[in-house]
Amino acid sequence: LIMGKIAYVNKDDCTSCNQCADNLPKYFQMDDNDTSETHINGGSINNAEIPDSDIAIVQKEMDECPGECILWKK
Repeated sequence: LIMGKIAYVNKDDCTSCNQCADNLPKYFQMDDNDTSETHINGGSINNAEIPDSDIAIVQKEMDECPGECILWKK
């Protein structure tokens, strides 16, 4: 049962600016290729279920991402 929304990064569009990982390391980290990915405690890589209480802060990173590559799974 999905309680929140699933956030992921379209790595092809990531500019490796590190902005999301710097601002919100709870849910974003950089991979070995220096592209962003979402996570939950180092797991659920690029398939992070964001609780309702944190959707707004993740949405802020999505809105401010230079590559516009952080998305909600449909």
